[in-house]
Amino acid sequence: MIKKGSPGFKTDKVKSFFSMRGMSYAYIEMVDVFVPTENKLTHGLNFEVSTGNVLNSSRLQIGWIATGIAIGAYEKCMKYCLERKQFGKPIAAF
Repeated sequence: MIKKGSPGFKTDKVKSFFSMRGMSYAYIEMVDVFVPTENKLTHGLNFEVSTGNVLNSSRLQIGWIATGIAIGAYEKCMKYCLERKQFGKPIAAF
């Protein structure tokens, strides 16, 4: 664990996301950060394996989020097209 304000540790919140606003994102920079022994994880896993597991689950979540956004956009467009009229006639029929 690295405490906020430690020398070499810098974070900045990402504010420019238009979609997926339900999640928090941050830039994290660590340069020559010292971690005291009492702050080290005693049961840390293999970094390569743990990182791979996180990436695999994240990819699945992002895929479902993108699918949900696409379905929502499709439904909104379909509703609009069925209600919209041009020259007194509907522009689409179902």
